[in-house]
Amino acid sequence: MSDNPESKQLVRRVKAGETGAFQQLVEKYQHLAFTVAYNIVKNREDAEEVVSDAFIKVYRNIVQHNETAKFSSWLYKIVYNTALSRLRKKKLEVFSLDASDYEKDYGTSAPDGWNNLVANDQKKHLQKALNNLAEPDRLVLTLFYLAEEGLNEICEITEEKKSTVKVRLHRARARLYDQLCDQLKEEVKILI
Repeated sequence: MSDNPESKQLVRRVKAGETGAFQQLVEKYQHLAFTVAYNIVKNREDAEEVVSDAFIKVYRNIVQHNETAKFSSWLYKIVYNTALSRLRKKKLEVFSLDASDYEKDYGTSAPDGWNNLVANDQKKHLQKALNNLAEPDRLVLTLFYLAEEGLNEICEITEEKKSTVKVRLHRARARLYDQLCDQLKEEVKILI
């Protein structure tokens, strides 16, 4: 899977010295970069710093980016490594945040009324289930489903073999399913 032509053109323009093109790249990828960072460091402020540091690294090293490679994979690998470095540096204890903090961080944009309630409830359960997973499982699910990265790109980002990523993705889905089943079983008990 390769970057779309717009991203490739923006990268070329940044390499040519256009700072406005870099701002467009930041705007295009900042949300998913933040999501990747947040799922690792589990703290809004740290995730913002990780993303900021990662984009600075991207800007300083963009001339080294191989244009035949996918820019988003290169960026997410930098975000991933920057987040891991931050965890090691600060020796943070990763903890779960409740869904309301996640929604406050990301904002919600569900339609109206009932649909909004259902969408928020689904996000709450999904985020709670994700938070109960180990960091590698959260990361692979985030990259695959939210960032829409392919297996090859996830291998590049995590520096793991394709077979390892496939197994991790399969097991992460199963663990997420189990977490959701446990949560929803508890929800049913509360409602009855």
